[in-house]
Amino acid sequence: MEQTASLEAFFQDVVDRALRAERVETSSLTEHYLVRLLASYSRQPIDETPLALKLLGAFEAAPRERRERLREVGDTSLFVSGFWTDSFGRRAVDVDYYIDMGGSAYGQLARVGPGWQRDPFGDVYGNLAENFVRFVAVLELVSRWLMPTAAPQDIIRLYEKWRQTGSGWAARRLAAAGVLPQNGGTRPQ
Repeated sequence: MEQTASLEAFFQDVVDRALRAERVETSSLTEHYLVRLLASYSRQPIDETPLALKLLGAFEAAPRERRERLREVGDTSLFVSGFWTDSFGRRAVDVDYYIDMGGSAYGQLARVGPGWQRDPFGDVYGNLAENFVRFVAVLELVSRWLMPTAAPQDIIRLYEKWRQTGSGWAARRLAAAGVLPQNGGTRPQ
């Protein structure tokens, strides 16, 4: 229990600094949710099941299990797209896939109406859904602070991915690595 508390205290400090650095204002409950998410994923491996299959399974599940599965899709999407952004340069699946899946899952969790019970974290899920990309940037900053920078070959792979797709995410990652857009355009130099 002491290890869990110290791990959450560590992430609390880092998440708080990253939220301020990215100028993301959020509730203390949403900040606490991010801290718990990071602490949780630091202790367990990521399930490799494709998110699309998890999301499909969630929609086919009973309401209680549906909420749990949607939360898992949202959490996995947020963690992977924010904390492991550098790995997308080596994958066929783009970060936009994770962003779409996660935002959609959190949006469903925030939903209220027939067949849905009011969730105490509904406002947190709504905030995460509406600002998913901003929270990805927060976790990306946490990742950069905690992990070494990308190797040159990773930057080259990212550049190739950007050239093939024109991805705005890849352009921002390249700019963060010092490969800046030419003449204010969208293509890096």
